[in-house]
Amino acid sequence: MIKLDSSIWIDKDDKGFLGKGRIELLKKIDEHGSLSKAAKAMKMSYKSAWDSLNEMKKLSSEELIISNSGGKGGGGSRLTTQAHHYIKTYELLYKTQQEFLKSIESHTQDVEDLQRFLQRNSLRTSARNQIFGKIREIQDGQINSLLTISIDNSLHVKASITNESIKELGIKKGKEVYALIKASWVKITTRQEDNSLSGTIIAIKKEKNIVEILLEINDKLTITSVMDINEFESLHVEVKHRAFATFRPSDTIIGV
Repeated sequence: MIKLDSSIWIDKDDKGFLGKGRIELLKKIDEHGSLSKAAKAMKMSYKSAWDSLNEMKKLSSEELIISNSGGKGGGGSRLTTQAHHYIKTYELLYKTQQEFLKSIESHTQDVEDLQRFLQRNSLRTSARNQIFGKIREIQDGQINSLLTISIDNSLHVKASITNESIKELGIKKGKEVYALIKASWVKITTRQEDNSLSGTIIAIKKEKNIVEILLEINDKLTITSVMDINEFESLHVEVKHRAFATFRPSDTIIGV
C-alpha cells in the first residue's frame, strides 16, 4: 500500500513563519531553558538557531521568548504564552493532516474511488438528515425522475429530482450520493408508508409548540423529525417505541 506523508508550513505576510524545524526549536528552548542548549540538542549551530528564532520574532505579532541575563542562577530563556499557542496550533494542524492522509491511503489505487472519497468528506449542509447511499434504480419521467437509493441491502429511500439535475449531477446507477432531508420535512408515524424507514425512538425533546424526535434506524443512521406538538401527541408514542420516519420523494435533496 502507498504511504502518504507531507509537511506543514504556516506563512505570514507571504513569508515562511512556522515549520516543523522551528516548532522543534521552540520546544527545545522550553525544555532546556536556553537557545544555546536548544541548538546543541538539535545538533545545529547557534547562529542557525538564532537566525530561525529572529525570523519568527520578526513575523510574530507578539514576543515568543523572554530572556533573563545574568543573576544568581545565570541567564536563560522561556517561552511566552503566545509561543506555546503557536506550538499547540501547529501540532494540531499536523496531527489533523496526518490523520487525513492516513484515511485516504487505501483509496489511492483508484482515481475515481479517491474522488468519491474526497467528495464525501467535503460535503457541508444545514440539513439535519444526511443519508449516504448508492443509486439503485432510475425511473425516467417527462420532467422529473424517481431515484431509488440503497442505504444497504435492506434499506432504500426514494427521491424525485428534475431531469436537468440528473444531467448536471451526473446521476447514474451505482453512483454514490447523499439524500438530504430537512427535519421539518420528516414525519413520524406508527404505520409503514411509502418511502419510510423503520426504527426506534431514542429521544423526544419538547419546546413550546414543537417536538423534536430522534429515530434510530440502525447503528449508523439516525433520522431527526421536527413536528407540531398536537400532531405528535396524537401518535401516542414514547422513547423506545418502534415507529417510522416518512418523507416525500420531492422533499429529498440530492448531493454528490
